[in-house]
Amino acid sequence: MSVQTPEVFVLPGRMDASNLPEAHADIVRRRGADLDLEASQVDRFGAQALQLVLSTFATWREDGFRLRILDPSPAVKTAFDQLGCAPMLDGQEEIST
Repeated sequence: MSVQTPEVFVLPGRMDASNLPEAHADIVRRRGADLDLEASQVDRFGAQALQLVLSTFATWREDGFRLRILDPSPAVKTAFDQLGCAPMLDGQEEIST
């Protein structure tokens, strides 16, 4: 039995309304397998981006797959904190910090 390494999707630097539709489409194309979201280069991460990520977590969980955020940037950490979701980023096993 082989263990597959999750695909890594590098989130764009700007996770805001200007490119969320494209980021959403890129993520949805990867549905059906474990996925790591690499977030170290994100310098803009607003409420809509957080909504996208939270929805993605729910979808992956419902589908029986794992989703993680790898190396969240300060902007990602700040957005999770300001919007009351910091405990998720710090405490859920699906999210890697």
